[in-house]
Order: sequence, then structure tokens, then C-alpha cells
Amino acid sequence: MNREERSVAVSESITSAGGWGLRYPGLVMGKGSKNEVKEFTGMWGLKSGADLVAFTDTLSREVPVWGGPGKTFSEATTMLGLIRTARWFVARTQDFDGYALFFISQFDGSLDKYFDDFVLNGKENLTKIWGQCVGCPSGPDATASDIVEYIARGQIKTLACYDVFPSLSLGQIYKAADWYEKTQKFQRAVAKGEGKLEDMVTAFFGELAESYKQVPSDAMIDTEVGHQWQYEDVAEHIGK
Repeated sequence: MNREERSVAVSESITSAGGWGLRYPGLVMGKGSKNEVKEFTGMWGLKSGADLVAFTDTLSREVPVWGGPGKTFSEATTMLGLIRTARWFVARTQDFDGYALFFISQFDGSLDKYFDDFVLNGKENLTKIWGQCVGCPSGPDATASDIVEYIARGQIKTLACYDVFPSLSLGQIYKAADWYEKTQKFQRAVAKGEGKLEDMVTAFFGELAESYKQVPSDAMIDTEVGHQWQYEDVAEHIGK
């Protein structure tokens, strides 16, 4: 079995905890409820010549990610209906004798399944982000699975995190907000007493049956990151 076949086999067979070499299950919020929220935090040393402008461009322009060709990062991520929050940032750390890329995410579903889905980004898109980091697999023989394994190995422990609705999935939150808005609209129409009640009820149930129209996150990508300060002066600001 060559490297490509091995990587494909690994990706297809990941069903148990630690399948991606994860050392820590991450914090779990909403334990014992119908829904649980997981988190992942990781860091990787940045290459000395890391192109942060290209990094942010990857997340802001149209790229063929899991949402399909023509979808932006934020649109495709919204379509997944799993990721509650995700952020990347750069900070100086002695672990890598320079700067490191940090990634923090909270999501519905298991941590291992989350990394299974990372493969769907494809090698090219993963490389545009983590390829800026030291040790990321590269070259023609590297696969998306190899890069995801590298990402998983960068895991660090989170001391504490918080989610306001751990017992509710994103789908449930969307539906509750959607039904509340439509019910409020129906109540106001009934209060006005305009039109037949039977017609208003029929229209109301018809609207409830329609799917919630998701609004993609703006992702708040800092496209000026390459032209701004990069955290060199934090120590003096906190009085060190």
C-alpha cells in the first residue's frame, strides 16, 4: 500500500476516539443533554516568511471548499450547520522560537468527525492555511489526510470555554428563531383584524413549513493584517 492509499484508508476508517492522533478529547459542553458542543484548540509554528495576506485572502475570496465551487469560506461554513465559532490568530511563543498560528473552534458533533470533515477542504485549501506553518506536509506525495493529521498533532488543551446554548444544536436554534419571528408576524396580523382568520392561519402554517434562510457569517476577516502590527508590543502594554 503506497502513501496515497494509506492516507485514503486512514480517512475512511476513522471511527474511534483518537483516530487522528488526538491526545485530548477537548472540553465538552452540555454533557447529558440531547446536544453536546465540542471544542478544539491548536497551535503551529509559523514559517519565517509566512504570507499572512495570502492567508486571509484564502478565507475571504471564493474558493472551492466543501460548499462547492463559487462559495466563499463563510457561506460554505454556514451551510455545514455544525461550526459555532472558529478563529485564527498569530502570537509570539517560546515553543517555536518565534510566532505561532493558533486555531480555536467550537462545534456540534464529535471531535473525530470534525477532523474527518476537515479532509473535505482538500489538499490545496488546507495548504493555503497550514502550509504557512513549519512541518506541514507538502509536495506531490502529501495528501489532505496527511495535512489533517498534522493539524490534529498541534492540539493544545483549553483551560476553559463557554457556550450559551450547549443543549441546542445549530439547527434547533435556527428553527426556534425562525418560528418565533413567523409566529410574531402572525400574531400581529391577527391583532390588526384585517382579512379572514382562516386565510391567515393557512398562510401561517405555510410559512412555518418553509426552511429557515441562513445568513452567512461575515467571518470578519482582517484583510489588512499584513500591513499592521503583529503583537510585538503586548508585553509592554501589560507592564512586563
